[in-house]
Amino acid sequence: MLIHQYDAQTGQYISSRLADLDPLNADRWLVPAFSTVDELPARPPLTWPFYRDGSWALLPDYRGRMLYRQSTGEPAEILVAGTTPAENGLTEAPRPSDDYTFRDGAWAIDPAIVAQRVRAAAMAEFDVRMAHARAMNAGKADAYAAGLLSREEAYYFRAWSAYQLDLVRAIQREGFPDAVSWPDEPASFEVASAPAMAEFDARMAKAKTFTDGKADADAAGELSAEDHYNYQAWTLYQIELTGAIDRETFPAAVAWPAEPAPFTPPPAIPPIATEPGTEPA
Repeated sequence: MLIHQYDAQTGQYISSRLADLDPLNADRWLVPAFSTVDELPARPPLTWPFYRDGSWALLPDYRGRMLYRQSTGEPAEILVAGTTPAENGLTEAPRPSDDYTFRDGAWAIDPAIVAQRVRAAAMAEFDVRMAHARAMNAGKADAYAAGLLSREEAYYFRAWSAYQLDLVRAIQREGFPDAVSWPDEPASFEVASAPAMAEFDARMAKAKTFTDGKADADAAGELSAEDHYNYQAWTLYQIELTGAIDRETFPAAVAWPAEPAPFTPPPAIPPIATEPGTEPA
């Protein structure tokens, strides 16, 4: 006869063996305490027999299986049969990534962690861009304020300063950091100033048709009244053109000076009327 031994406290099945004959009665088998001759039930995977209340019952058995802590996702295992992973705060499913938490019986993305990481990544990008912009303007603030920078240097100082402001505005807009639109870095001076310089060159070329080669003649008083007017007016216009591209708005917005008005001859002085036989005064 086959007998099955179980744990005295938990009823957990321990082992099976052949029973011994009663030495005092050859027709009787010895069944020790905490053993039974009741047939073991068929055992599906992840179950283990327990003898309770006079019969076998199948309870969960996850011994030897890789499990994971619901709190941290770290590997763990169950050493004793009779309980489920959930009862021990465990799960069979590995944690997909640190972005997941265990909720309602499954791993789910933690919105708070995702939002935190998205913000951290956006701020890291902001810091890199801002550091680059500041490096481009390092040590130039005083020189710019004193007017010591060239036109090109002044353009880059203003452009990178505006870029820093645009960076700050980008992280202050509604929707940051889920939606962020980084400003473009300043265009090169050649590209940014090309339209304005083309207009400047065209205006200056027109002005030179009235001034080139006439400085000495004007100084000597050899020009006609019209040529003298044009020389003086268009020379002043050239100075105003140069001033227009030296202003802080260049090249984004240039206020071009108005061209000189056309020469207008002075009105002729009418002759003075006299009485007959008299000389004019």
